[in-house]
Order: sequence, then structure tokens, then C-alpha cells
Amino acid sequence: MKKLLCFLLSFSAFTGFGQTLSNAEKALILGRFQTEVKYNYAQFSSLPFDWDSLCQASFPALIETASDDEFVDALQRLCMQLKDGHTKIFRGNTGDSRDWIKPFPMVTERIGDRVFVTEVRSSVLAEKGVEKGCEILEIDGEGVLEYGQRHVASLLSSSTPQWTETAPYFGFELTKAKGTKVSRITFRGRDGKRFSIESDRNMPWDIEPASSSVISFELLKDNVGYLAIKSFSGANYYQIFDDLYPKILETDALIIDVRNNSGGNSGYADYIISHFSDKPIRLGAWCSPMYIAAHASWFYNPAFYRSTPLPIQPVQNKPIYKKPVVLLVNGGTFSSAENFCVTFRSSGRGPIIGTPTGGSTGNPIGIDLGYGIYASICTKYEWDADGNVFIGKGIIPDIEIEQRAKQDAMQKDVFIERALLELKRSRR
Repeated sequence: MKKLLCFLLSFSAFTGFGQTLSNAEKALILGRFQTEVKYNYAQFSSLPFDWDSLCQASFPALIETASDDEFVDALQRLCMQLKDGHTKIFRGNTGDSRDWIKPFPMVTERIGDRVFVTEVRSSVLAEKGVEKGCEILEIDGEGVLEYGQRHVASLLSSSTPQWTETAPYFGFELTKAKGTKVSRITFRGRDGKRFSIESDRNMPWDIEPASSSVISFELLKDNVGYLAIKSFSGANYYQIFDDLYPKILETDALIIDVRNNSGGNSGYADYIISHFSDKPIRLGAWCSPMYIAAHASWFYNPAFYRSTPLPIQPVQNKPIYKKPVVLLVNGGTFSSAENFCVTFRSSGRGPIIGTPTGGSTGNPIGIDLGYGIYASICTKYEWDADGNVFIGKGIIPDIEIEQRAKQDAMQKDVFIERALLELKRSRR
């Protein structure tokens, strides 16, 4: 999304404190959401169903929900029919902090049909043998993929199949539940042995991440640079990149990795890409719903504000990096990270390698529906610089490779290996 911070609002941030909402309050919340979608949702005019009829048909079941938790879940399932990764319902944490929705303090990632731990953030887990590279086999007696589909994907707003397959297992999403909920997780260690832990989620987060920077750089073989961009958000963003750029200039080729980058401020993305082309880079067009009351009174068709931004200009007063570049993406490349992919492809600087991206660029508006329940609604539809649709499809890489399962997360990265091969070919 352009110039705005993409906030990934967790639909799982619900709390359970029994029945507090009256039927009238539930009706008011549904009515507000129904109306806000009609005015703000970027793809409303192209929905393959009648939104008002769907809301009307859903009304009895929503009103009859036995608890606030059930109501919010049911409202989220209604929202899921819009099939947009940024349009969702969520509820803030209140009450006893031990009951707030929390994950186990570890980061996970799906690779093929398996799920691995990629980072451990608690000494309690580390002392029990959980480390980077451990495979998660089961959670509460269910296979990890089945658990993710049943408990996470079942309430996941998604634009594409690849986002549905990726998002439940990425970051901290997989193990979110009430802090006091006890779960049993079975792992396969890097030595091949199985072990289990059983605990609630209220354990200390006392291990700092290996790298707190949203951008990192390292030198690979044959003087190939590897620039990993984990996010397009964070403090001192320009300065972090500027500090790394002299090292990038010294390389003979570069891999830029935006896999599992869930977005942020696309102004940051534009700033980075401006260092890699000595020509202006075309941007894609976008549109957003626009309501004019007089037009409605005259029965005009829905109106849209449309814009094609000016091209991104090369960075000033710095050398431009003109050596070979490739871009790595996957199903976790999302939101403004997809805008980065669009501009990279438009620049013609190199191939995009990986698997199709998440297919939702966002720019959501936050809506207070009342009574501690909120919504985010996607307000902008976009095309790439050549007018191609990628929302609801994802950006298709120039070179697609299979994301195969690995024995553990420490083995060679098949994406990077393919990128190195392509760079070697380009330098012959």
C-alpha cells in the first residue's frame, strides 16, 4: 500500500468474558459493518453476490450466538466472504492480562508440508530443548497442518490460496490462544528425536531476537550480496538502509529477499528501489471508492477516485547500483511488499524468483464498530505498471520454484541456491 503503514490486525485477538452484548447491540454492530463495507471496500462493486442479502441471511445466526466470542467469530466468518487479506474483524484485549490472546514465544514457518521453528524467544522453551530448526509435529493431539487449518485458517481473511496456506503458520500466528490455555506441543529435534512440552502461554519473553533490524545484509560466495528486507516498517528506516548501502555497492551481484515480508510503508519500499535503477520506474494505477451524495440522488453508478502516480525517480547524490539483481518472494510476501515487487518488475532490473505472493496490497481503514469490536476494510484496488491484475491472484514470479520441505530450517535454502545460479548465468 502507498504511503501508509500496513497494520496486520490480528483477527485472533479476541477475549472471552461470557455474554455481555445484547441482541440490539449485536444488530447495531452488524449494521455498522454492513454499511462500512458498502462505502469503503475497494472491491465492493465487483462482489459476485449481493452483500445486503448475505448480511440479512446471516442476521439470525449472529443474533443467536451464545457468547461474545461466538459472535465475533461468526462476524469474522461473514467478513471472510469478501475474500480480502486486509478486511477483517477483531476485538481488543481487555480484563485480566493473563487471559489475553498470546502465542508461545517462538516464531514458526511452513516449508512445504512441514512446519519449523525459526526463532525461540523464551528461555523456558530453550531449556526444554526447543531451538531453531525443530519441527513441530502436533499441537494438542492434532497434526500441525490440521491444527493450523482448523484453529487459524478457519477464521483467516484471505485473498488467495497461497496466503491461506502460508499465514496460519507464519510468525506468531500458529499458537495464539488465551494466555491461560494449556497446550501440548510435540517437536522433532534437529537430532531426529521427538519430545513434547506442555504449558500455558504465560511464559517470559526473555530472549532477544537474533537481529532486531528489519533490514540485514551479508556477503555470500562469489561476492554476491544478500539483502533481507523483513518489513517495510520501523524506526530510522532510511538510515538503516543508508548504512548498508556502501557495502551493497561493493558487491558484484545482489539478492534481495522479501519472503515473509508482510508489508509496511511503501514509501520505504520506493526509497529502496530508487537505488537500483538509473531510469524512472513506472508505477501501477490504483482506485478507491468515492461517494458523492448528489450523484447517488441521480442514480449514478458508483464513483471511484483513480490515480496513476508519477514514476519513482533515481536516488539523488548517490551512485546507482547497476549490477545484476534478483528478487526472492513467496506466499508470505504481502501488502506493500507486493508493491515493491511491482516496482521491481517495472524497473526491469532482474527476475523475480519464488512462489506467488499473497495477493493483497491493503491500505485498510480502521473502523470502530462499537463495544470493543473493530474492523479493517481494504480501501484501494491496484494494478501493476502494465495494467495487469494481481490482487486476488498474487504476483507470479518469473522463475517459480517448489518450496520443498527440509530436514530442518538450518539446511541450504533452495530459493537462495536458485538465485545464485541465476546470477552466475547473468554474469557469464
